[in-house]
Amino acid sequence: MKKLRLLFITFIAFILIGCEGQNPTAPTLAITPLATPVAQLPPTFTPPAPSERLFPTFPAVTVTQRPLPTQSTSTPIPFGDTTVEVRYVIPALGLDRRLQGSVSSQIILVDEATGQAVKRANQSGVLLDLQQILPDLLVPVVPEGCDTCVHITYNLPFANLHGDGWLRDPVLLASLENYTSVALGPHFPPGTIAGLRRSASPFAPAHTIAVTEDGLLYVWLANESQVGEPVEADPGLIQIITDLSVEGLAREYITNCMGSPLESLYVRGEIIGIVCPEYTLPTALLPLYARLDTLLAEKLVQSEVTVARPPTGFPLTAVLDYNRTDGARLTLYADGTAVVQSQRGEQVTAVISPTQTLSLTNELIATGAVRTGLKTFRPETTEVITTTGGITTTITTTPLPPRTLLLVRGPAGVYDGEWFNSFDAPQLAALNALLTQLLNPAISSEGSETPAAEAGTGTPAATETEAPAATGTATARAAPPFTPTPTP
Repeated sequence: MKKLRLLFITFIAFILIGCEGQNPTAPTLAITPLATPVAQLPPTFTPPAPSERLFPTFPAVTVTQRPLPTQSTSTPIPFGDTTVEVRYVIPALGLDRRLQGSVSSQIILVDEATGQAVKRANQSGVLLDLQQILPDLLVPVVPEGCDTCVHITYNLPFANLHGDGWLRDPVLLASLENYTSVALGPHFPPGTIAGLRRSASPFAPAHTIAVTEDGLLYVWLANESQVGEPVEADPGLIQIITDLSVEGLAREYITNCMGSPLESLYVRGEIIGIVCPEYTLPTALLPLYARLDTLLAEKLVQSEVTVARPPTGFPLTAVLDYNRTDGARLTLYADGTAVVQSQRGEQVTAVISPTQTLSLTNELIATGAVRTGLKTFRPETTEVITTTGGITTTITTTPLPPRTLLLVRGPAGVYDGEWFNSFDAPQLAALNALLTQLLNPAISSEGSETPAAEAGTGTPAATETEAPAATGTATARAAPPFTPTPTP
């Protein structure tokens, strides 16, 4: 009886299935096959929503097989234990800094000379790198009495390793200097009255110069295992530092320059941040910075790891650059040197009175024709590409018309202004008169050149083949290869 009932139920089920397959009105689903076989699809992971990641509302795994013990049997993680400790010292510079990392990926940096300490969290990458590098680091014994050698001491408690000796690896030298300088600030020897540190750039490793109150000059690179002995500073440099007043100066002079390093200028206890000094420094800081820059350039030339930096469109020691739409150009330097370019591209050098230069720049700033902010440095064209619903739209603005550009270095930094399709504005009358005065003696009506008289002095000027006395980059008057990055 049971077998007959089971056979009957099976028979009815087959009949219903067959009738459903023959129903012409039954709906069908249109299934589009995948272009890629499922077996070839890469595995993916869909993370939870940000709110769930930050504030989870349910546990990922719940275990309720048996009640939890009243006391934990697991060993607690020693988050506060030290995993890495590094200390590097340069006695000749008074440099003594320490780095201590813990299991919780926290690093404490201490300047033993000043007592300053900084705590940084989420430093697992730095700690991992140190734990991988230090065991293979070769540190020979520091030569006896070598105060200029870099001395390193490290300890890896969990690996039961430690080292003590002369740090000579250039990569680790530069890395330690950069990491501690970012956290603790640049280091200058005790008694420093003026100094300058530049961070690493595509052209040179980080480097520092310092002048102490006892008249000693220190210059060193971050990747040097042994710094040079100090030398006597030039009395002229000491006088510049003595005469400089930091009152009224800003604490940073910064603009966006591609490849320009971060710089820290130290003047009698005050640190001034600088980026792209050619286009930001005020006239008050120019004498000190220019002297320090020259001394650093001499040090970098001797180094084999530096690359020549391209010249700037506005030289560091220049105080005015006037570029007209007709091609004529006038660049004035702080010492009165004037580099003039005619409409046809001929270039001559003359000298005017520094007092006349100062008066001219002050009058231009007073007229309001130029302002700080480098507003003239913007792209000639703006291209905007948007994609909506698979449709790409490109919008290109009309190129800027020919412009007369003016840069002036003044008390608040570098000022700039522009005039479209013209250079006969009333504010530019004095500049046009000076440019004409310097060009007319050099180029006669027949096109022949005669010696140019020095404006204000009456003495013959240098020929166009001579480099200006102010700077070696003044003759590079082509399109500037190193200028502030335009801001849209």
